[in-house]
Amino acid sequence: MGDIVDPGTGLTERQKTAVRESWAKMGKDNIVEFYFRLFTTFPHIRAYFKTLDGLDQDALKISPKLRAHAINFRHGVSSFIDNLDDIECLVILIQKVTENHFRRNIKPKPFEEAFSLFTTFVGDVQEVDEFTLNAWKATLATVLSVITEHMKTLEEQTDGH
Repeated sequence: MGDIVDPGTGLTERQKTAVRESWAKMGKDNIVEFYFRLFTTFPHIRAYFKTLDGLDQDALKISPKLRAHAINFRHGVSSFIDNLDDIECLVILIQKVTENHFRRNIKPKPFEEAFSLFTTFVGDVQEVDEFTLNAWKATLATVLSVITEHMKTLEEQTDGH
């Protein structure tokens, strides 16, 4: 029963449950640490965060601006996870995030890099099995596919005007 694939997300109920349980353990401090790792692993991504300009690594780690962004990120991901069973709502939520990032000229590649790192990060900060890590990979692949498709649409609309 738990292995029936949801045609909307491509995820099984077991995968959704694994992601939900893992995400429930992810606190604000974990997300701040994730961003710190993201900027260290992919320094070019930090350039998209203008509010963090001028902060060295020590200041970044304790920055209230980074904590605030981590909270926004957490709320966004929570909304995605809360709506894994409502594909129409999930797509709209992802599209809104996509539009927000599109206005900042952020393409799918940084999302892909961040999602790959996030899966590794989950394995580093939680005791999770391979199934849960693969569930995260599948979930984030679904999110990335919506982001990529919506960005193509937005680019076509922009090119047409």
